[in-house]
Amino acid sequence: MQNQQVVEIYQTGAGVSVLTDEKGALLKELYALPGREMLDRILDVDEPKALIQEIPCEDFFWLVKKVGEDDSLALLELASVDQWQYLLDLETWVKDRVDISHTAHWLNLLQKANCGQLAKWLLDEDEYLASYHFFRTLEVVVINNTDEIYGLPAGFFSLDDALHIRVNDPRYRRSIENIIRVMANEDFDRCQTLLLGLGGRLPAEVEEEMYRLRNVRLAEHGFLPFEEAIAVYSPLDPAVLEGEDRQDFPEVIDDAEIRALAPVLPLAQTEAENLFMEGVASIRDPLLLNRLRLEFAGLANQIISADGLIVRDNEVLSQACRKVARIVNLSIERVCSLDVPSAEDLLRRHSLVTLFRVGFGMVLKLKWEAERWLKESWFYGQGLDTGFWGEHWGGILNGLLAKRPRYYVGSREREECRDFEWLSELDECLDVLRSLMLLDGLLEKLIDFYQIREMRILPETTYRSHLFNLWCRLILKIEPSFSGISLEQAKNLFSQLRDASSRPPYCMPDFKQIFIRDLMAHAPSSYSETASILENNLSQIWEEFHEEYERVSVNDLNGKCSRFVTIEEAH
Repeated sequence: MQNQQVVEIYQTGAGVSVLTDEKGALLKELYALPGREMLDRILDVDEPKALIQEIPCEDFFWLVKKVGEDDSLALLELASVDQWQYLLDLETWVKDRVDISHTAHWLNLLQKANCGQLAKWLLDEDEYLASYHFFRTLEVVVINNTDEIYGLPAGFFSLDDALHIRVNDPRYRRSIENIIRVMANEDFDRCQTLLLGLGGRLPAEVEEEMYRLRNVRLAEHGFLPFEEAIAVYSPLDPAVLEGEDRQDFPEVIDDAEIRALAPVLPLAQTEAENLFMEGVASIRDPLLLNRLRLEFAGLANQIISADGLIVRDNEVLSQACRKVARIVNLSIERVCSLDVPSAEDLLRRHSLVTLFRVGFGMVLKLKWEAERWLKESWFYGQGLDTGFWGEHWGGILNGLLAKRPRYYVGSREREECRDFEWLSELDECLDVLRSLMLLDGLLEKLIDFYQIREMRILPETTYRSHLFNLWCRLILKIEPSFSGISLEQAKNLFSQLRDASSRPPYCMPDFKQIFIRDLMAHAPSSYSETASILENNLSQIWEEFHEEYERVSVNDLNGKCSRFVTIEEAH
């Protein structure tokens, strides 16, 4: 069924029974529109309230954020109290404390959208929120003698000439006063009892109970307490994915109401084009697809809890969704290579949490290897930071050493670092790590062999300058050291290297082999595989050196622009 036909289902009054796939198609189409157009499309259907209230809470939250808080009044007016509750649970808390400012902001929006529904909800279902917020924002005075009224400061209002109330924050004075008056109209006695009882409750106990109830509600959506959510990062051995064993999954997904709760937008907003998403796209079993939608949204929310993030915009949600899609892809590629039918079968047999933990375990294994080497490395013992290895290699090492290891992409993508997605990225980082180990070991050997004791560590110091400063000193037959050379020595050096080459691009015949030979003579290992890796690294470093200087005249040499050879200016 085409998306236009999906809209027509709602327009004909059959919206409450719309199929999940059709609902998903509509939601994805709506979310792709600019915020204002999306809102207009929703309001144009015959039963917009039925449409909105059938949307899962997670998807409703995405829509509100896409439209924008200040423009979302129409959506809030159509929403159910369950959707309101989910939104407030995410928006009004900072860790385990209620954010009074954000709570006032959202209560202001809700009272503008539908104050009658808000008042009834606060009285019937969320008296804890009402009492805690009013305790923090109101001043309540009971006056039995009418003569005392004239002694009240300005700003008080009354419901019955005895109970006088003042809102402390002038920004929300009108909205809170409106909420209280509507609550009084809904049920005056209960409203009065609530206000009179504010001073008899311990706010810390009320907040603690609110936090407990919030955690219970959000746990149903995957937002587990931190100490439980962190288990998502506990690694699993890839062996758990081998064989034909199938995990047991609950059968509640067969229930129509449960199917209607399957969020669509989290899985649709990964921006990933990988084997995992191809496997999902190939699924024709609606029960399996709904199970994956529920698991995916829950897993993304669990990651947000484990990372201690605050959900205030869709980018936080999007990042969590991208992380799930990428790391799950690692597990699928390892087992299925690039075979899509096998990927679909793997998704059928194993939960996304299992696949995520296997994928993250592969990343952790690489991180642990980097950490073990770092503690024993020469450069770390010298107090050098990862910038010693240059922008690219240093970035990769930084990414591996992060609390949650990430893949360094530099300026190739919108994020400098992102989560690992492909096995080739793990292989690339492993190759870089091995290269760093070998070059680090080589530098340590060179220090011992040439008995270098004094080293000047400058901000621009890199492994390249260490290698070339020492080698250039050997060519010039001066004292071996990692220190730089003078401008005159640099001119002499490049004259020797270029020999008869008189115009750019200047050639350096045979010196590449000499550079590699001189340094390989001190290689820390005789194993052929590691020797080959180190030789290739030195070859690449020479090519970068040659490219850097091949068009620089001897007379144009300048210490400020020399990345490979440190040229010390005369003072």
